[in-house]
Amino acid sequence: MFKNRMTFSLSAAAAMVPILFYMYIYRQMPDFVPVHYDGAVADRFALKGSYEVILISLLGWLGFGIIKLLQLLLRRLFLHSYVENLAVIHRVWNAATLLVTAGFSVLAIYALLAMV
Repeated sequence: MFKNRMTFSLSAAAAMVPILFYMYIYRQMPDFVPVHYDGAVADRFALKGSYEVILISLLGWLGFGIIKLLQLLLRRLFLHSYVENLAVIHRVWNAATLLVTAGFSVLAIYALLAMV
Protein backbone atom coordinates (compact mmCIF):
# COMPACT_ATOMS: atom_id res chain seq x y z
CA MET A 1 0.00 0.00 0.00
CA PHE A 2 2.87 2.32 0.75
CA LYS A 3 5.02 3.10 -2.27
CA ASN A 4 7.71 4.83 -0.28
CA ARG A 5 9.15 2.75 2.57
CA MET A 6 11.02 5.75 3.96
CA THR A 7 7.76 7.63 4.56
CA PHE A 8 6.22 4.58 6.21
CA SER A 9 9.26 4.21 8.47
CA LEU A 10 9.17 7.90 9.43
CA SER A 11 5.43 7.74 10.12
CA ALA A 12 5.85 4.63 12.27
CA ALA A 13 8.70 6.28 14.16
CA ALA A 14 6.62 9.43 14.71
CA ALA A 15 3.74 7.32 16.01
CA MET A 16 6.04 5.45 18.40
CA VAL A 17 7.53 8.59 20.00
CA PRO A 18 4.54 9.29 22.34
CA ILE A 19 4.48 5.64 23.48
CA LEU A 20 8.19 5.69 24.25
CA PHE A 21 7.82 9.07 25.94
CA TYR A 22 4.98 7.71 28.12
CA MET A 23 7.13 4.77 29.15
CA TYR A 24 9.98 7.18 29.95
CA ILE A 25 7.94 9.54 32.17
CA TYR A 26 5.77 6.86 33.78
CA ARG A 27 7.84 6.72 36.99
CA GLN A 28 7.92 10.52 37.29
CA MET A 29 4.14 10.88 36.94
CA PRO A 30 2.01 11.21 40.07
CA ASP A 31 -0.38 8.33 40.83
CA PHE A 32 -3.36 10.41 39.69
CA VAL A 33 -2.89 12.60 36.62
CA PRO A 34 -5.23 15.26 35.21
CA VAL A 35 -7.04 14.10 32.07
CA HIS A 36 -9.48 16.98 31.61
CA TYR A 37 -9.24 20.71 32.19
CA ASP A 38 -11.99 23.28 32.58
CA GLY A 39 -10.04 26.32 31.53
CA ALA A 40 -6.86 26.32 33.58
CA VAL A 41 -8.21 24.08 36.36
CA ALA A 42 -8.06 20.29 36.19
CA ASP A 43 -11.51 18.86 36.87
CA ARG A 44 -11.00 15.14 36.22
CA PHE A 45 -8.20 12.80 37.21
CA ALA A 46 -7.25 9.21 36.34
CA LEU A 47 -4.65 6.71 37.42
CA LYS A 48 -1.39 7.06 35.52
CA GLY A 49 -1.77 3.52 34.17
CA SER A 50 -5.44 3.85 33.17
CA TYR A 51 -6.69 3.22 29.68
CA GLU A 52 -7.34 6.96 29.17
CA VAL A 53 -3.68 7.83 29.62
CA ILE A 54 -2.58 4.91 27.48
CA LEU A 55 -4.97 6.01 24.73
CA ILE A 56 -3.43 9.46 24.81
CA SER A 57 -0.04 7.91 24.11
CA LEU A 58 -1.58 6.05 21.14
CA LEU A 59 -2.76 9.23 19.39
CA GLY A 60 0.04 9.00 16.82
CA TRP A 61 -1.23 5.60 15.68
CA LEU A 62 -4.77 7.00 15.62
CA GLY A 63 -3.70 9.75 13.22
CA PHE A 64 -1.90 7.20 11.05
CA GLY A 65 -4.99 4.98 10.94
CA ILE A 66 -7.35 7.85 10.14
CA ILE A 67 -5.28 9.11 7.22
CA LYS A 68 -4.82 5.60 5.79
CA LEU A 69 -8.58 4.95 6.06
CA LEU A 70 -9.29 8.26 4.38
CA GLN A 71 -6.86 7.37 1.60
CA LEU A 72 -8.56 4.01 1.06
CA LEU A 73 -12.04 5.57 0.94
CA LEU A 74 -11.02 8.34 -1.46
CA ARG A 75 -9.21 5.87 -3.69
CA ARG A 76 -12.39 3.82 -4.00
CA LEU A 77 -14.56 6.87 -4.66
CA PHE A 78 -12.29 8.45 -7.25
CA LEU A 79 -10.69 5.37 -8.82
CA HIS A 80 -10.49 6.77 -12.37
CA SER A 81 -8.70 10.01 -11.45
CA TYR A 82 -6.58 8.11 -8.93
CA VAL A 83 -5.16 5.85 -11.64
CA GLU A 84 -4.50 8.79 -13.98
CA ASN A 85 -2.46 10.74 -11.42
CA LEU A 86 -0.87 7.87 -9.52
CA ALA A 87 2.64 9.33 -9.01
CA VAL A 88 1.45 12.72 -7.77
CA ILE A 89 -1.20 11.20 -5.53
CA HIS A 90 1.30 8.85 -3.89
CA ARG A 91 3.63 11.75 -3.09
CA VAL A 92 0.80 13.83 -1.66
CA TRP A 93 -0.59 10.98 0.45
CA ASN A 94 2.84 10.05 1.74
CA ALA A 95 3.42 13.65 2.83
CA ALA A 96 -0.08 13.90 4.32
CA THR A 97 0.37 10.64 6.22
CA LEU A 98 3.64 11.80 7.72
CA LEU A 99 2.26 15.24 8.56
CA VAL A 100 -0.93 13.96 10.23
CA THR A 101 0.90 11.24 12.15
CA ALA A 102 3.50 13.72 13.38
CA GLY A 103 0.77 16.22 14.31
CA PHE A 104 -1.14 13.68 16.38
CA SER A 105 2.12 12.56 18.01
CA VAL A 106 2.99 16.12 18.99
CA LEU A 107 -0.50 16.51 20.43
CA ALA A 108 -0.03 13.32 22.48
CA ILE A 109 3.35 14.46 23.81
CA TYR A 110 1.89 17.84 24.75
CA ALA A 111 -0.94 16.13 26.65
CA LEU A 112 1.49 13.79 28.41
CA LEU A 113 3.70 16.71 29.43
CA ALA A 114 0.67 18.40 31.00
CA MET A 115 0.27 15.34 33.23
CA VAL A 116 3.70 15.46 34.80
